[in-house]
Amino acid sequence: MRRLWISVGILLFLLGGSLFNAWYAKELTGGMEQRLRLAQQLTEQDQWEQALVLTQEVYDQWESRHFYLHATMRHSDTDQILRGFRTVMEYLRLQEPDQYNAANADLITQLELLAEMEQPSVVNVL
Repeated sequence: MRRLWISVGILLFLLGGSLFNAWYAKELTGGMEQRLRLAQQLTEQDQWEQALVLTQEVYDQWESRHFYLHATMRHSDTDQILRGFRTVMEYLRLQEPDQYNAANADLITQLELLAEMEQPSVVNVL
């Protein structure tokens, strides 16, 4: 009977950890998405430098979570987001609105999908 309770305890611990990870991924990427949308609004107002600074801050936040992201997410997904950040920042430096808007939309979508992959849903379980 003791083994059963230990097993149940381990399962509950793992379930709690996975639910926390899903919540944290959504919180982390949600904040980044909002700030990237704000940066896009700044470019529409021809405030390219402020948009670059804001995007750099989001990138720095992403990099500060490097260990966590690589430990809990697929490396190919996190690497794709890293490439997306670098592409977006280059278009910001060049002040290319069309390419920037497309690259920024792609980056936001990648962040949304990364968080969605971690959510407990029937689609993710199957």
